[in-house]
Amino acid sequence: MTSSIRTAASLGAALIVTAFVSAEAQQATGSFDRRLTLDGPVELEVVTGSGSVEVRRGRSGEARVAGRISVHRSWGRGADEAEEIVSRIEADPPIELVDGRLRVGRIEDSEARRNVSISYEIEIPADTPVGSRTGSGSQSISGVAAPVDASTGSGSIALADIGGPATASTGSGSINASGIGGAFTGRTGSGGVRLVQSAPGDVHIETGSGSSRVSGVQGAVRVRAGSGSIEVQGEPTGPWTLESGSGSITLRLPSDVGFDIDAASGSGGIQLEHPVEGTIRRGRVDGTVRGGGPLLDLRTGSGSVNVL
Repeated sequence: MTSSIRTAASLGAALIVTAFVSAEAQQATGSFDRRLTLDGPVELEVVTGSGSVEVRRGRSGEARVAGRISVHRSWGRGADEAEEIVSRIEADPPIELVDGRLRVGRIEDSEARRNVSISYEIEIPADTPVGSRTGSGSQSISGVAAPVDASTGSGSIALADIGGPATASTGSGSINASGIGGAFTGRTGSGGVRLVQSAPGDVHIETGSGSSRVSGVQGAVRVRAGSGSIEVQGEPTGPWTLESGSGSITLRLPSDVGFDIDAASGSGGIQLEHPVEGTIRRGRVDGTVRGGGPLLDLRTGSGSVNVL
């Protein structure tokens, strides 16, 4: 290695270290960890402007709330003020248990909220309904045998082993939901959706751009994609409406199921591996299979339609 290359490499490494130290110097950090005894069932409400949320199953009769605090020192806030805000939050975390509601993350003081980020790790009894909101940050919720409603302006959402209906919404980010024991609603402006159901329930998914993969369905399905492929596996016990502006649509159904079908592709073929009676032509199928049943309404502007 020449001297000039070694010098450039050393300068690059120094700049990286300096940038890291500078970023660290721009914020004050802290943490808290609280345990609460619960006299009975509760509902969990979590809200944070910036930061991640992780909720998981804990012990019966007890809740644990841990937080990681970060306060930026820029925009007119000095080091002493940032450290003072961290100390205040550590001494009195935003946790409130009132009338069967466990509220986490509500900071009433607007000045204290400014440039404050808190990420939460929460353990709750399995029978606790969960409502969680973040302005920006990922969310992970698992092991809850109750309804879940999670949303974030920007970030991914992961749900696992939920024993009830679930709703997930993100402006930008993926949604990964497995073991959902009931109805599911998922919305993302940009990102894909993956869903595995473990109990019957209707499904409603909307994506601006991104693919949708759904399996284990027993119920009605509605999926809309601005652009992206759609794949659904399961048994239709209600109507299935699948629409994509640009992307293929693939269904995987039991070999003995009966249904009505109305499928259309603006640009792409239609493959149907079931005996259909009705109108069949390029880009359009309209008919019945095995005596008919729930309607499968399938539309794509550009892409193939496959019913397997």
